[in-house]
Amino acid sequence: MVTIKKICLLISLSLITFAKAYALEVVASVSQNPAVINESIDLIVTVDDKVDSSIFDFKVLEDNFRVLGTSVSQQTRMVNFDTTRETRFTTRLIPKAAGTFTIPAFSYKGASSTPIKLQVVGKSAQQTAAQDQDIYIEAELSADSVWLQQQVSYTAKLFIGVNLNSGSLTQPEIAGALVEQQGKDKENETLVNGRRYRVIERTYLITPQRSGEFVIDGPLFQGEVVDGRRSQFFFNQTKTITRTGPSLTLDVKPIPDNYAGHWLPSELVMLNDEISPPQQEYPVGEPITRTITLSALNVSAEQLPEIKVEYPSSFKVYPDQAQTHTSARNNQVIAQRIETAAIVPSKIGEFILPEIKLTWWNTTREKMETTTVAEQKIKVVANPNQQVVTPVAGHNTEAIECIDVVEDDKTDASATTTPTPINDNQSIWSNIYVLGLIGLTIISWLITLWIWFANKKSAPAKTSIENNNGRDEKLAWQQLLKSLKNNDASDIRSKLQVWLNLLLQTEHNLVLAKLLNQIADKTVAEQLAAMEASRYSKQPSSWSSDQLKNALTKVRNQHLVKQQPQLNKLNP
Repeated sequence: MVTIKKICLLISLSLITFAKAYALEVVASVSQNPAVINESIDLIVTVDDKVDSSIFDFKVLEDNFRVLGTSVSQQTRMVNFDTTRETRFTTRLIPKAAGTFTIPAFSYKGASSTPIKLQVVGKSAQQTAAQDQDIYIEAELSADSVWLQQQVSYTAKLFIGVNLNSGSLTQPEIAGALVEQQGKDKENETLVNGRRYRVIERTYLITPQRSGEFVIDGPLFQGEVVDGRRSQFFFNQTKTITRTGPSLTLDVKPIPDNYAGHWLPSELVMLNDEISPPQQEYPVGEPITRTITLSALNVSAEQLPEIKVEYPSSFKVYPDQAQTHTSARNNQVIAQRIETAAIVPSKIGEFILPEIKLTWWNTTREKMETTTVAEQKIKVVANPNQQVVTPVAGHNTEAIECIDVVEDDKTDASATTTPTPINDNQSIWSNIYVLGLIGLTIISWLITLWIWFANKKSAPAKTSIENNNGRDEKLAWQQLLKSLKNNDASDIRSKLQVWLNLLLQTEHNLVLAKLLNQIADKTVAEQLAAMEASRYSKQPSSWSSDQLKNALTKVRNQHLVKQQPQLNKLNP
């Protein structure tokens, strides 16, 4: 019996030892406790098994710490045929504030680590002074309080007083906002308390997308600096250093309840209207270039609304694709939206281009304002390059339209009338006379058509297109040639758009970009790009329109040849 008890006891002890040997354990520890505010520490979590790298979510620590990233390593050991495996998670943390915080337990398959109480203390005056002698970060906002979607500038300055081997600076972080770097880094040197520092200045634009009070976590610097001590191999040793910028608070105000229209918060909004060429009278059928520019301070270009413009029904409108630009001047961001259109008057007379109104929110005065472009009068006169049949004076012309005449046909017509009193009989005979003239005109026109068709059957195909579209295309081509001769980039774009619509006989007025895709000419695209580059370049450019003119002439000739009636196939 004693032997049986001993055997059972040995078996029990073996089972307990075996269970302990294969029990899963999760252990958590920190590299230092207490930690120092704004200085990094490492949280190490180990699992004595080979596990997936995504089993733990360290985002639960983001309320009290900045989580910089996690590295995962695995080890497998074999001693006397006993194999052990271990997975290690190392997460770098930076405490945001002083106090006592609890790092929670991390669990996996029933095994959990022990929670850690971490004490975070502030820097001593001696520590602060010592660090400030090496590397530190300063940060400031252009405004502590802004309106929703109003841009604010965040400037970070990195002061470096030691030899730096390498380093990186992250951007500030804020919830519910867009953060983008503005321009390039600025670098200079300065003296602080008698010590020389290398200063790297970086500016960010923050565009809040939600209202409320937000904390901006300062940028994080991590780098390798020369330690100053020499190793046994006489090489300078380096050490890793981490610095964070100060946290700043930003108050974002919501859209006011009494605001109506497209939300546009800015200190200043301007509308500029330009008509080219500037002159007192404009011939009918010739394109006029109208450019409307919307400018606003401290907003993104994407925030600028589309400019809605109404035109009289007697104008054909060929809008170009809108262009947006952003630039920085005197620590302020200027956003612009430029809308260009070619407008072509089709009737003679005086017309009014209605005023343009744009509502915006003045962030300085904190009230809604309206920017207006005043209405403009356009006087359209007869075009000497176009010939029209003029109706007989003194009679009802409301239902009689002007009929274009082929340029090769020349008709001389002159009539002088003297206003005299007429009675009913005279009016009847006058009406009969007018109807007779109209009848004769129609008969003459029919005879002309019959002769033209008869000649067409026997004559070879002509290269010109004798219709309204052909004459409009010729006129638009002549206007484009004038703009090319003057090297006027703005006028070339508008007239090129009008001419291409006529040449390609588009059903709808297409923008220039789509028209260029249709002709698919590489030389034209390259020359237009060179023209735009010279137009907006800060340096003077010697761009010439000669190559563009040659390329467009080639395109025109090719399209006109395609529109020719084809000859019948010759019999062998």
